[in-house]
Amino acid sequence: MMMMTVTTLTGTKKKGQTTKTFEQLLHDLKNSTSEKVRYNAARVIGELGDPVGVEPLIQALKFDKNGSVRLYAARALGELGHSSATSHLIESLQEDRNVDVRVRAARALGRLGGESVVLPLVEALSDDNSQVCVTAADALIEIGPIAVKPLMGSLQSDRVNVRCDAARALGELGVADAVEPLLTVLDDEWVNVRIYAVNSLGKLANAKATMPLIDVLLNPEENILVRSGAAAALGTIRDARALMPLRNLIVQAQELGEIEDTALKAYKMIMAANYKPVSASAVVKVDDDEIED
Repeated sequence: MMMMTVTTLTGTKKKGQTTKTFEQLLHDLKNSTSEKVRYNAARVIGELGDPVGVEPLIQALKFDKNGSVRLYAARALGELGHSSATSHLIESLQEDRNVDVRVRAARALGRLGGESVVLPLVEALSDDNSQVCVTAADALIEIGPIAVKPLMGSLQSDRVNVRCDAARALGELGVADAVEPLLTVLDDEWVNVRIYAVNSLGKLANAKATMPLIDVLLNPEENILVRSGAAAALGTIRDARALMPLRNLIVQAQELGEIEDTALKAYKMIMAANYKPVSASAVVKVDDDEIED
């Protein structure tokens, strides 16, 4: 292991600021009685990127009694990106009583990636804390396409927050296979799930969603935000089949509300995508004497 000297605080060196070797930082992490010294050591070890720090950080993550130390250990392990930390971060995500540690563990697992972290992150969508759920969903987005199938299954969860986070994540991942599963939750009993579903269908911009989104748009019993989201989604899909339903909705309205305003924007987007003006060179001139009576 190469010897190095590091500053324990970032930025310009100030009075009272000390420098420590990597070995001293490891010693502080393991032995200091000050929680501030330990979590600062964990933070700097992660920033330095030396894989020698992985095992001491794992030990801190597993056994340190202070939540801040475990938090910074989880963050540092994510920065170091060593696969040997995966199982320990999963354990922290599932079992640590400190919400902030679970959030950091989820974020670190997103950075580590791999198939083994997908199911634990999907399960974390059911965490009692909403921040853990959101971070787990973001981590699944970071992991990419291998997370799609488990997320599609999560759309059928009994828990509304899981269905919401799954619907949001599937839109961000941009995989066409998610279209059909998202269509199945357009009639979910919870409005937030339906909002996330129409937004994600817009992001996927697949014409398979056109007719179901039109049905949502024209349903007077549906929530305004869901209908507006459906109109916006139709605008991004740019399928000409949506032009007439959007036009009829606009012209039949006594005044333009949120739905009609969004529908008008969508109508213009679809028109711009599907209809081009005739160029002057394409116009055929006909002389009067060529016209037969």
